[in-house]
Amino acid sequence: MKERLAIFGGTFDPVHMAHLRAALEAAEEIGLDKVLFMPCAQPPHPKHVMAAAADRLRMLELAVADNPSFVVCDLEARLGGTSYTVRTLEAMRRQHPKASLFFLIGADAFFHLHTWHEAHRLFDFADFVVMARPKSPRTDVLEYMQKQLDPNFAPAGDGWIRRNDGHGAKRVSSTLLSISSTDIRRRAAEGLALTYLVHPAVEDYINHMKLYHQPASPTAGAVGDAE
Repeated sequence: MKERLAIFGGTFDPVHMAHLRAALEAAEEIGLDKVLFMPCAQPPHPKHVMAAAADRLRMLELAVADNPSFVVCDLEARLGGTSYTVRTLEAMRRQHPKASLFFLIGADAFFHLHTWHEAHRLFDFADFVVMARPKSPRTDVLEYMQKQLDPNFAPAGDGWIRRNDGHGAKRVSSTLLSISSTDIRRRAAEGLALTYLVHPAVEDYINHMKLYHQPASPTAGAVGDAE
């Protein structure tokens, strides 16, 4: 049976409990063997990253340490430069030629997929798992895919939308935890508790390393985030 691997990308600046819960629920619904948390190097969209790559990777390692199905992958951080999902998926396909690949994505980001670099190639490599997000009121996945990506996308059973029996997308249920990395950074800068927003080990690390306690410098951080 093929191994079922999912990539969960973003800046994770920092990783928080909503990230972890959404990944867990997606893994349960889709039947994933592993979820690879992959912080990007430089996000392609205009977004400042405050914590350095090493810190964000370490926070991820601490956050997922107690779940054997969650793994941290430093592929994009090692590659550096602008992180484009299509290149990441292409590299992952080469590394795991026999696996079934999935890409976990929040609904707020999914409905901008047509603006991504080489968007027409994204579905050559993986299925996209669309997780509900508090800031995304849209639910029209099929309509969006047909109008903005390819009119050949069509329902394929069990909630999947596919193109010519190839890869596609499926919307999954997610507990809507209204937690954002932006708010966590603000709270850290103000010296407020992060309890119940991030994993306890992540809160300890942020406090010990004094992350987010000072305004970011123009060169801070070289690697990416899903709020």
